[in-house]
Amino acid sequence: MALVSMKTESDNTVSESSNEYGYGLRIRLNDDQCEALGITSPIKPGTKVSINAVAIVHSATESVEDDGDDTGNDIFMELQITDMELGATGSRKDTAAALYGADET
Repeated sequence: MALVSMKTESDNTVSESSNEYGYGLRIRLNDDQCEALGITSPIKPGTKVSINAVAIVHSATESVEDDGDDTGNDIFMELQITDMELGATGSRKDTAAALYGADET
């Protein structure tokens, strides 16, 4: 599946901040989680990283279209990430490992 931008285009998003990606798309990792991912020193803010994750659908709802932007029903889902992998974007070594598997030599 191709990457799709989650940037919101309207100001109808309810949020505690002016996050242009909307509520709920920011992930916070604690020290133990960073350690489990192999992060031993802080990654510089602004650095792009890739995330490969598995999530469970925690809840899903469907309601009649009410904002007029299309003709289908509105669908909302809450996902609980259960497993994830973090890597630097653009790393040729990481890309090769993802495509062809890790070199075990």
